[in-house]
Amino acid sequence: MHPQIQERLAATLPLLAEKGIDTLSQEPIDYGIQLRLKRDTEKASLNIYYSTRKGVSMVIGAAKNSRIKTDLEHIKGSFGYLTSAATPLPPLPPIHNWNKWIGSDECGKGDYFGPLVVCAFLMEREMMPQLEKIGVRDSKQLSDSQIVTISKRLYQEFPGQMDGIILKPQRFNEITQNMRQQKRNLNDLLAWQHSSVVFNLLKGGKKVDGILIDQFSKGQKAREAILTRQSNLKVLERTKAERDPAVAAASILARYQFLKVMEEMGKRYKTTFPLGATSRVDKAAREFVAKFGEDKLPEVAKISFKNTERVASSARR
Repeated sequence: MHPQIQERLAATLPLLAEKGIDTLSQEPIDYGIQLRLKRDTEKASLNIYYSTRKGVSMVIGAAKNSRIKTDLEHIKGSFGYLTSAATPLPPLPPIHNWNKWIGSDECGKGDYFGPLVVCAFLMEREMMPQLEKIGVRDSKQLSDSQIVTISKRLYQEFPGQMDGIILKPQRFNEITQNMRQQKRNLNDLLAWQHSSVVFNLLKGGKKVDGILIDQFSKGQKAREAILTRQSNLKVLERTKAERDPAVAAASILARYQFLKVMEEMGKRYKTTFPLGATSRVDKAAREFVAKFGEDKLPEVAKISFKNTERVASSARR
C-alpha cells in the first residue's frame, strides 16, 4: 500500500467512527484500497486511490440522498486541499489578515461517551512556519497517533499559548442538568467554554487583533458570549475554521485531551467506548449498564443525549 494511502486511511478511520459508521472490511484494489461500510441499515463503499498525477483521491459508493453518503461526502471534503503533493491545489483565501489572534475549537459534542472539550490557542503570524513544520492542520485530517505527537510538541514549544476546559462526563451531566432547569442547552454550554478559554488567554492585559471560533451553531452563541463580556473585541465564528492555523492547533489540542479522557475511561472499566451517538453506541451502553450498573453510566456518558432513553427503554423490555 502506498504511504499516502496509509496516511489517508489512518486519518479516515477515526472520522468514520465519529459518524457511527462501521468498517466491515478493507480490501486491496487496483491503485488503492476499498472500505466496505455500514451504519444501521445503510451500506456504502469508500475507495481510496493514489496516482503520481492526481495524488490521493476518494470515491464514494452509496445510495443517492442517503445519510451515510452525506456524511461520507463531509469526510471526503474535510481533506479538500491536501490531496496531492504532485499537483497541489491553490490554497483557500485566508479568513482574516490579523497578526496576533486566538483560535478556538471543541471536541466531543457529538459523542455520547467521553468528555466535552474546548481548547484555544494564541498565536502570532511569525509562528506559522514552526506550526507548519510540526504538522499542525485540521485535526480531522490526522490520525490519533499524530494528534498525540503534535500536541506534545505544541505544549513543549508554545507554553502559555493555550488554554482548555475539559468537562468529563460526570461534571458535564451536573452542569447540563442545571442548565436545562434554566432552559439552556448544549450550545449555551459550549458558548461558555469558548468564551472562558478565550478570556483566560487574555488575562494580564494581553491584546489581540481578533478571535476566530469554529462555528458550532447557527446562532453564533460563542461570539455573543464573548462580546457580552467585552464588546470592543473582534470576534468571528466561521464554519470550517480549522483551516486557520490557530483554530487548527486548538482542534488538535482539544482532540488530544478528549483522547486522554477516553483512554482513562477505557483503562478504568476495561472497555472500549465507541465514538458518535448511533445504534452501535447504544449497544455499547447497554453492555456497560449490564456489567457495571445504570448508576455508573453518568461517569462515562452524556446523559442528556437521546441514547440514554433508548438504553433505558431496552432495559425495561
